[in-house]
Amino acid sequence: MKLKEEAEKQYRDNASRELAKKSSNAEGGRRKENDADSTWGKIAYLNANDIAKLSNDHLKRHLAARNEPIEGSKKKLIERLSNSIDDEKQREVRIALEKEHCRIRDIEQTGSVYIAGKNDQGQLGLGLGDLDDGHEFTVIPALRGKQVGQVSAYGTVSIATTLTSEVYSWGGNGVNPIVIGHADSFASPQQMKELDGEETEMTSVGSTHACSISQAGDLFIWGKLGSDDTRLVPQYVDKFTATSIACGAKHIAAISDKGELYVWGGVGSIEQSYQAKPMLVKLPEPIKLIACGSQHTIAATESRVFSWGCGDGYRLGHGNDCSEKSSPCEIAKITELGGSQILDVGAGTWHSACVISNESSANGSGFLYTWGSGYCGQLALGKQCIATTPTKVKELSEVKKVICGRTHNAAIAHDDVLYTWGSNEHGQLGRSIEETDVAFTPHPGIVEFGTIVNRIGRGVPKSVACGHDFTVVATHPYEGPSEQEMFKLLESKRRNEQEEKEEEARLLRVQEEEETRQREAEAEKKKIRYLTSKRLCTMDSSCPGFTYESSTPSVCRECGFSVAFHTIVADEQNDAKGAIKE
Repeated sequence: MKLKEEAEKQYRDNASRELAKKSSNAEGGRRKENDADSTWGKIAYLNANDIAKLSNDHLKRHLAARNEPIEGSKKKLIERLSNSIDDEKQREVRIALEKEHCRIRDIEQTGSVYIAGKNDQGQLGLGLGDLDDGHEFTVIPALRGKQVGQVSAYGTVSIATTLTSEVYSWGGNGVNPIVIGHADSFASPQQMKELDGEETEMTSVGSTHACSISQAGDLFIWGKLGSDDTRLVPQYVDKFTATSIACGAKHIAAISDKGELYVWGGVGSIEQSYQAKPMLVKLPEPIKLIACGSQHTIAATESRVFSWGCGDGYRLGHGNDCSEKSSPCEIAKITELGGSQILDVGAGTWHSACVISNESSANGSGFLYTWGSGYCGQLALGKQCIATTPTKVKELSEVKKVICGRTHNAAIAHDDVLYTWGSNEHGQLGRSIEETDVAFTPHPGIVEFGTIVNRIGRGVPKSVACGHDFTVVATHPYEGPSEQEMFKLLESKRRNEQEEKEEEARLLRVQEEEETRQREAEAEKKKIRYLTSKRLCTMDSSCPGFTYESSTPSVCRECGFSVAFHTIVADEQNDAKGAIKE
């Protein structure tokens, strides 16, 4: 009995195992079918297999899964599936590119740096792979979204300072001592680690030297200045607390927190051509603004402007006196304007500029005055290339900032619109000019900022610098309409213009139809009058009018002349004097 029970138990166990095995095989088969079903039309599967080796049935199943027609020969099926795969790949590329564009757009619109002009020494900061001149403003990729607060430039070198006090430099062809330690990477912005922790707020650049000011007013200098040794590490200058700095080709000027002016380097003195340490300059009033040209200096108090240094080309603004000035001399022409506030000053190589407040303006802007020599249109005075004293620029009236380069200038208006003028030989104006026979313009023109350019919003200018034949612009975050909103605005404008054109065309048609109707009515009226009125004879004034004769219908019974001579139509109620000649 016991043996029988054990045999039955063994049978049941074997049966259970067999049933479980069959169930497992069935489930595996279903899983395999589901896996096979999940691969139909999938790009990953099709990329991993040679579709030319697929059977007709499989080709059709793949096409059906991709919502493609399944009719035709195997060659047609392969071609159709291949095209479908290519289309999907292109869609994936477009989607990836659009995602990357949106990522870049979102970063760039938080505030970036744009540049245009000459690029033979890496001035544009676009890398060694791109050393061509730029004739329109292009974003510097390395500074995209860095929120740069201030830029400075001179010669072929630029420096940018962010709101978080990071300092970046580029240009100089890898040999300029300003671009510290960047001999092999000069063509793109490199962070100056030597200034980390100094809370840098402002920089200025000369031909072979540069300086910076911290938020606390600490002044640092590096590079080569005069006969001094080259300083590869920024050196602290502890003589005073600085609030503003400017560099010329071989000199530096700085304003202290007390409104004092210090200069050193090649200060333009006849007695002493080089000053190794900061030297206090005696001036009657505290200095508010400072600008350095290549060999001259412009300083302004609240309402007075002083200049000194090389006087060639009338750059000092003292009339016909072009002599070198070793100490500040007040520019009389500006003083004569009546003590208006000086808003800004600028100095180029052979010219200078200042912005004088417009007392009637409520937006804090003023008039632009230029003087010196400007054979490339730098003075913005039309055909006038020389101004011995400050002369008002008539084409700009609401200016708040002016920036002078060697042969070109820039200005920011009260509404943050950027204007450029002067030489455009290397595209440094960042815009096209109307002149075709020369590569410069004396007419200030607007550059596109504060709008969407190439599907990306560019903020309005925050800081602008002009180097030798190039221009750098740091922008505020973009605050205008989005790309979609701009598209809707443009589309709405296009529709409105189209509707206006259609309405104008409709009104023109109505007018033409009315004129045609009036002409036809008048013609019908004349026809009726002709047929119902007397036709007087032009040959016999005594003829009362053409009278029909049945025997000779074309000859008048009264005068004997042909109907051809009866061309004067007279109203029956009027005499011949009121006749109308047809």
